[in-house]
Amino acid sequence: MTLTLGLNFGTHDAAAAIVHNGTVAAAVEEERLNRIKNTEVFPERAIQACLDLVGARADDLDQVALFVDPKLHLLLAPSNLRYGTAASIGSLLSDLDKYRKRRRLPATIRSSGLLPRNLPLMPVPHHRAHAASAYNVSPFDDALVVTLDGRGEYETAVVFDGTGGKLARRHHITYPHSFGYLYSALTRYLGFRPQSDEYKVMGLAAYGSGTYTERLARLAHFDADTGRLRLDLRYFDHHCRPSTRRTLYSAALVELLGPARNPGDEITDRHRDIAHTLQHLHEQLVGAYIAHAQRLVPRRTLCLAGGVALNCVANAAVINSGRFDQVFIQPAAGDAGTSIGAALIADASKERQPLRDAFLGPAFSTGAIEKALNGLPTGRYDVRFTTDPHHEAARLLHAEQVIGWFQGRMEFGPRALGSRSILASPRSSATAVRINAMIKQREAFRPFAPAVLAECADEYFDLSPAGALVYPYMLATAPVRPERRAEVPAIVHLDGSARVQTVDQENNPDLWRLVRGFNRLSGLPVVLNTSFNGADEPIVCAPQDAVRTFSRCRLDALVIGSFVVRRQPGESPSMT
Repeated sequence: MTLTLGLNFGTHDAAAAIVHNGTVAAAVEEERLNRIKNTEVFPERAIQACLDLVGARADDLDQVALFVDPKLHLLLAPSNLRYGTAASIGSLLSDLDKYRKRRRLPATIRSSGLLPRNLPLMPVPHHRAHAASAYNVSPFDDALVVTLDGRGEYETAVVFDGTGGKLARRHHITYPHSFGYLYSALTRYLGFRPQSDEYKVMGLAAYGSGTYTERLARLAHFDADTGRLRLDLRYFDHHCRPSTRRTLYSAALVELLGPARNPGDEITDRHRDIAHTLQHLHEQLVGAYIAHAQRLVPRRTLCLAGGVALNCVANAAVINSGRFDQVFIQPAAGDAGTSIGAALIADASKERQPLRDAFLGPAFSTGAIEKALNGLPTGRYDVRFTTDPHHEAARLLHAEQVIGWFQGRMEFGPRALGSRSILASPRSSATAVRINAMIKQREAFRPFAPAVLAECADEYFDLSPAGALVYPYMLATAPVRPERRAEVPAIVHLDGSARVQTVDQENNPDLWRLVRGFNRLSGLPVVLNTSFNGADEPIVCAPQDAVRTFSRCRLDALVIGSFVVRRQPGESPSMT
């Protein structure tokens, strides 16, 4: 028996994971526990949660694996200096400071007091950790493996040949040329937070046109012969400024596209058109790189990871390209998932077990749920025990109620897959408007995902067989069949697509039972599914998080474990 702890921290999306003899036994993002979105801190709470989930103590661990190899960070220096010392010195000094901080990560682990000081520690190159997080839990013996993100130590995209459980690197792109930085720079230009709000730009893209195609084409070029992405660095500043002073885009981009949008400003047609053109350019570039990768590693199975692999529209283009028979994407494709990948690389057993589902976090007892519910103000809520929460939830959805749904082990990754979800009937477009405006308090252009019974999915969505392993994790869009769109308008995006989640009985039994119950009442095997959280809040984890978020927002009901909670007539959400 071997127990390996994998860690990601010191960068966004701190997380911990435990691998037991090749199986991912637990994985938790620190933000769900400390309630700070995208937190970078040492994931002490997540480590303890993982240990609790496997019934182990810190002394039982055999080793710890880190998501990065600090010494490889030094390879940024030649990448920066080739663009001119005067321009790059600030960035280089900033990166050397990051190198010093990353060299201290092992000391942070050993001085935490949570883990044994003599626990063996293995640093794992960042993109290799991403690659293992997908390939090692995929059902494929042989696969093309591609990782795409902003930057690892010095690489921004890597091609691997996955064969017989081993990963051999075949190609890479080096900083500052980056698919991730291209998208993040325009995300900030459009008034959103980079490395956080890229999905908002993806949603906004459906509302625009290709007016800026010619201008945005100047930003990046892909050489099909060499497989090299080249950004026109005149339009960016990530390579020539310290990290604390970067805007990611330069004055030249403002000259090219016009004034940048400030956060909170009105979104205009110009912003919509830039988002649309950016998304289209991104799909072209990613598609070209994956085509080049397939020429190097001629496989019909593909594994994807890295933050860029969370772009559902680009994923759909890859799935529908006809290049692959099957595609697998790590559900936690961003940096949180490197905790899994690092642990899998370091795991001494070298066994590989396919991922069955993403429910890798903590579950809570009836007693813990009751304790949280006891904190609700007396007389303001109706709390009722039920022996069939799935039927109760289906009945509420059929009555056009919007509910919080809290069951079983928490999901790992950015998508709520039916364990910590807000659910609603998809039958009215007004429901989507209400959830965006009054419950989630977010931008009106953002779409909602459908959770559909797997056995009925093809009736409502035009799904590709190549995406069968991707759709359960809500990682790719698909067209809603035209003849069905009027039945489920709340989950149809402006372009007629939806970010589909297929739900099967074996791997997601709680949500499957609920959707089946709703189907029996309504004749629709589809419900609206979005993450259970308020504005700028991590997805809820513990019962007290669910109760607090429910009490603050305008959800109609909360179905938590075996309890149904509703407000008394006339009660309003609490802001305390």
